[in-house]
Formats: sequence, structure tokens, C-alpha cells
Amino acid sequence: MIVKLNRGWEFCKEGKVFSPVSLPHDAMLGERRSPTSLSGEAGAFFPGGKYRYQKKLTFSSEELNKDISLLFEGVYRNAEVFVNGIKVGAHKYGYSEFTLSLNGVVRAEENLLEVTVDNSLVPNCRWYSGAGIYRPVWLIVSAKDAPKTLRIVTRSTSPAVIEVTADEGAEVEIYDGETLVAKGGAGEFTIHDAKLWSAETPHLYTAVARRGGEELKTTFGIRTIDWNAKEGFLINGKRTLLRGGCIHHDNGVLGACSYPDAEERRVRILKEQGFNALRISHNPASRALLNACDKFGMYVLDECFDGWYIPKNYHDYSRDFFEGYKDDLRAMVEKDYNHPCVVMYSVGNEVTETASPKGVKLCGEMRDLLHSLDPTRPVTCGINVLLDVYIKKGMGIYRDKGEYRREPLPEGKTYREKRAGSAFFNYWAAKLGGLMFLMSKGKTAEKIVADIAPSLDIVGLNYASSRYDIDVKKYPDRMMVGSETMAGDLPYNWARVKQYPQVIGDFVWAAWDYLGEACMGWHYPSYKGLPLLAEQGMVDMTGDLLAQMAFMQTVWGMRKVPYLAVRPVNHSGETPVKGAWQFTNAIASWNWQGYEGKKTVAEVYSSAYAVRLLLNGKKIGEKRVKKYKALFNVRYAPGTLVAVALDESGREVGRSELKTGSRETFLRVKTDKTALHANGEDLCFAEIEFVDSRGQRKPYIEQPVELSLTGSGAELLGFGSALNKTNEGFLTRRHNSYRGRALAVFRAGHEAGRLTVTVTSAGVVSQTFHIDIR
Repeated sequence: MIVKLNRGWEFCKEGKVFSPVSLPHDAMLGERRSPTSLSGEAGAFFPGGKYRYQKKLTFSSEELNKDISLLFEGVYRNAEVFVNGIKVGAHKYGYSEFTLSLNGVVRAEENLLEVTVDNSLVPNCRWYSGAGIYRPVWLIVSAKDAPKTLRIVTRSTSPAVIEVTADEGAEVEIYDGETLVAKGGAGEFTIHDAKLWSAETPHLYTAVARRGGEELKTTFGIRTIDWNAKEGFLINGKRTLLRGGCIHHDNGVLGACSYPDAEERRVRILKEQGFNALRISHNPASRALLNACDKFGMYVLDECFDGWYIPKNYHDYSRDFFEGYKDDLRAMVEKDYNHPCVVMYSVGNEVTETASPKGVKLCGEMRDLLHSLDPTRPVTCGINVLLDVYIKKGMGIYRDKGEYRREPLPEGKTYREKRAGSAFFNYWAAKLGGLMFLMSKGKTAEKIVADIAPSLDIVGLNYASSRYDIDVKKYPDRMMVGSETMAGDLPYNWARVKQYPQVIGDFVWAAWDYLGEACMGWHYPSYKGLPLLAEQGMVDMTGDLLAQMAFMQTVWGMRKVPYLAVRPVNHSGETPVKGAWQFTNAIASWNWQGYEGKKTVAEVYSSAYAVRLLLNGKKIGEKRVKKYKALFNVRYAPGTLVAVALDESGREVGRSELKTGSRETFLRVKTDKTALHANGEDLCFAEIEFVDSRGQRKPYIEQPVELSLTGSGAELLGFGSALNKTNEGFLTRRHNSYRGRALAVFRAGHEAGRLTVTVTSAGVVSQTFHIDIR
């Protein structure tokens, strides 16, 4: 018996009273942000805290003769678990799974399960971490002779042969949907007329192992991974180019909580926009995310750590790294093994230890450990070459101010960390811009990569694509991946991914916007409030597609018509604060009523030779396309803005247009579901937009939106917008729109009912919708 224990918990912050909650639960979302919080921009100014969860469990006397354990998918951080007052285990790393045995501890009656969480020591992360039991908990009760092991690996695809590892004496059955396609004991199975799993054809099978009257079940895909410098990265024997993006673990207005519906929505949107690979930055993926990637066909680079034993901030996991890192790696492999989407492991990100012999040795040891646990997948690490060069020169090194103390740092301005490691790099990246490209080509950089390369199967290069042309010639057997890159560099990077089999793909920072590392993208000083979002995504936090996403599609060759967008006309004359990871903040809209005559910049992305821009039939200009872009100065006037793509002979090869709509404004609510299952985890995403009579969004409308809820069966889980500076939270029913848009998320309860939601805002007719819970 495997049961999800997400229902019936009580929660309190230290010193407060208990209140009922359901898991997953992000305690940090309920904290009050402060400009003096030690988490700073990295943690979006959320404070730390200590928390307690408790739940009652009842077992029969028969169940006490079985193996009883708890699986925690994610608790941030420093968790301790007690049953009936007896400590049964602890786990320090906030991002890895852990399992605890309850054998001999529980009673054949009511038991009290308690989980304490200590996230009071901040700063401890470089982005928004969340806090508490933010991923599901599972209760596993199984007979002593029940199957405990079920692993599947594909040995060949033609014919399709899989090898199943299961407990001795277990009977194994393989199903394609409801159809039994093979059965027998552990060992090799030939699957006739097999349907292979890939990003293009994500077909899943189910394996069931039975023994002792109980069963163990898993889904899997039939697919192989191979890699070599002559043929490249091969899925099922076919060279595969990774159109990748990096994502953090948070789900926007839901905080760090991982829900199946939220992960599926994110993966589906990114897949629809052209991504076929995700790097899970910089901690292991949730099970729900991997399930979504299996379902939709998204390759995964699963990454275990952001740092090793050198701190990146004062209270981070480096203080406990050597105590737990091997168990963390084992937990990642145990979770990932049967997921066909996982095609690569990463042991770290921008770990400056790789610039030292000790770090190189450790990297090799972690690779060897992963190979011993799973020899089928390659191992990489995101090496920030320029940062390692700085470290070699004695710059950007983290140094404690005295002996480390496991106690709170002084609040306010009395403590300030010097930029080091990744934070040091991020600061200088914004200053240096294109110089980073040149600095990663030098002799010191070459030696750094040459030293670490033997410890990896594929060398991950963060912002060091200038090495491609050099290293494919000088080190022709070296495999490389752009483990972290900037969207503006994609024309250069993608040309080399296509040209060199040694370069297997490119992972842009970031595919989806996230909480923390706040205001590193473009933003305007006129927005007040504490920095909250990074604003670095190709897709914003609400799931809205941004201009850089269209640029990437153009470079990938997936968008044939020109893409037309303009910089926000409502901020004409205001100079934005720019970041290195964004090259634009343009919006695909010509709906700017009230801003007539204001200056803006029209941006056109195209693979054509040249583009022509027309406003209401009048030619604004014509330009050669350079690196897939052409920019035009234009003043806003109502009507139609048209971009015409031209070949070298001046013939039209494509066009796109933006039109001004009516002055009337309406509220539009789009929900992805109208009915939910009463299971406590189904979600409904409601996109709220200000539009004209044609349904075109009005991006200049930024004003409060309120939600009114009546009925039963579901609750508001989170409500917010993609505005990166605000003092608003996600747990209230009032929030300002941003670029004419906001997002509300509702969660089903465990009882049937109907929730009625009314959306109101000044100057527009309110909108009402219903969610049925069955």
C-alpha cells in the first residue's frame, strides 16, 4: 500500500497556534517580506523561520507486522521527524528526497507524526527556496516479502529489448495501456512492435511486479541514450539537438509547492513553444515534474547541487555537504531511474571548486558514484569558466568573516555579504556584457576546462560558448553542452550546435521566470515595492509568452513568419534598468490608447534577408536583418503596424501585423478547467486579462483586480501577476494586474461542491465563472 499523505495536517510557525493545512505547503509564502531581510534580492526579501507540522496516523495490528515507512519528496530545510515523541530521522538538504522507517515505532492505535522545519538561518540559498513540506509525503506499508525493487532499462530498440530488475521470485508484467505485451520473471523482455519514447513520440508503458500478494508498479519508456564526438547525442540512435531552457523549482503564485497540474501546465506550455529539454536548476526535479516531462516528451538534465563545500552564502548547504552529498545523489538516481525523460545528470552549477585539484577529484568521484548507480546516463556539471578564471586570480572567492557559527546573523544593515561565486559573476555579467565571450577564450580558461573535462562525460559550459570553435578542434573527442546561456547569444550558439556533433545543445537562462534573484531583467524605476521576480524568463511567471521566446523560435527555425513587437509605449521616455539576461521587454501589441504620439521601438525577429515596417500603409523604414533582428523607431498612432519580411530580391516572403482595438475595455477570464476531481490536488488556472472588443489585450492597464468567492469544494491557492517589484503577496484576493494580466489558481478540496468566483476591477464589467468539484 502506497498512500499520499497530503490531507489532514496541522501547521504552525514557532510560537503560534496550529491551523489545518494540506500538503504541499510553502510556509515562506505566509511570511511578511521586509527590506531588511537577510535573504535580500536573492530570496526576494522573504525572512526565514521555524515551523512545525503534525498529523495523526492509525495502524491496525496486522499492519504492524509489515514494513512501514515515510517518503518525503521535499522539506526545506533541516527537517526532523518524530513519531509519538520519538525521533525517527532527520534530513538537512532541502531539495532531496528521504525515506524513514517507522518499524518498531508506531503502535496499533492512533499515532502522532510531527515534522519540525528549521529555515531560520538565512541567507541559505541564491533564489527563492520556499520553506516547509513543499512536496508530497507518502506512507508505504508493505508485507515483508512484497516487491521492493522494479527497474527498467532499454538494451536495444531494434528489436526492442528491455531488462527488468526485480526482487527474486517476482512475476513481472508489461502493459501497453491496458494490453499485456509481455510477462515473466526478472530479466530481459523483447517487446514486439514497440513504440519508442522520445520528445517527438512520448509513448509510455507500465511495468508491474507481483510477489507475496502485493504489487509494485512503474511507468517507463523504451528509449536508448548514446553519445560520442562523431555522431553527437543520440536518442534511439538518432542525433538529437537539445533546444533547452533552465527552470527553477518554484511555481510562481504557488511558491515552491509542486502539484501535478502546475508542472504539467508549465511543461506543456514550454513544449508548445519549441523547447524539447529542461535543465532543473539547481536542485533535483520533483516527481510531478518528471511525470509531466515523461507525458509530454521533454528531455531532462537533472541537477543535484548549486554548490559543494565552498559557500555561496553564509548558511547554505556547503556547511553540511560532505555529510549528505552521497545520499543526495543516490536519492536523485532512485527517483529518476525509470523516467525516460531524464537523459543526463549534473553534479553542480558554477561550483568554483572545479578550479582546484580537490574539486576536480571530488567531481570525478561523484561521476563515478552516479555511474555505479546508473551507467546508462551521462554526467555533466555547469562550469562557469569565467568565474573559475576569476577564482584563479583570487577574485570572487567566498571568505568567512571569522569562524562559522550556526546561529542567526545580525539583522538590518549590520551584516552584508561580499559578492562571491555565482553572485559575483552575475554582478560582473551585467557590467561586462560581450567581454565575457572573449574572456572565456583565454589560456587560463582553456586549462580550467582541460583539467575538469576528464571528470565528466559531457562538459557543461555556462556562458562560455566562445570555447566551441577552439575545443572541437583542439580536443576533438570532448563532448560539450551549453548548460547555461543567454537568449541574445542563441544565433551564435545554435549555429555551432547544428555544426558540431560534439556540442549537443543549448540551455537558455531562463525558460520560465521565477521568484528570487529579483529584478535582474529589464524593469522600470517607476514601479515601487520590493523586488520579487527575476524577470528573466522566455515565458513569464503567469505562463505568458514573451518576445525573447519568439526570438528563440526564429533562431531554431520553428517560426517562419516575422515576429513584431514594440517596447512598452506606456513607459515612453522612461529609461529601463537593463539586465544581461534580457535584450528586450517588447510586447506584441499595438493597443496603446491614450499614448498617441509617444515614441517607441518596434522590434522584428526574422530569418529573412530584410524587413520593411509599415504604419497604416505608410513605410516607416526598411532594414537588413542582422542576427535575426531589426529595430525601428516609431511613434504610436492607432491603426495597423505591419512587418514585411523580404528576400534578397526584395520579394515578400512573410508578414505579421498588430492592430489597435476599440477603446472599450472588458475583463476576460480564461480557465483551463471547469470541473475538478475532489482529490485535494486538482488545480484550475484562471487567466484574467483586460481586452478590447476583439479580444486583444490592453497591456497598459495595470490596476487592482479583486476576487470574490462563494460556494464550496475548492479554495484560492494563489493570485498574482508577473510584476517583478511589488509589496503584494500571493495569498490575498486583491492584486494589481501587470501588462493587462493576472493569474489566479484554485485547488479542489476533498468534498463535492461548486465554487463561484467573481472578478471585479474599476471601470469594467465584472466577470463570474464557476468551478465544479466532483
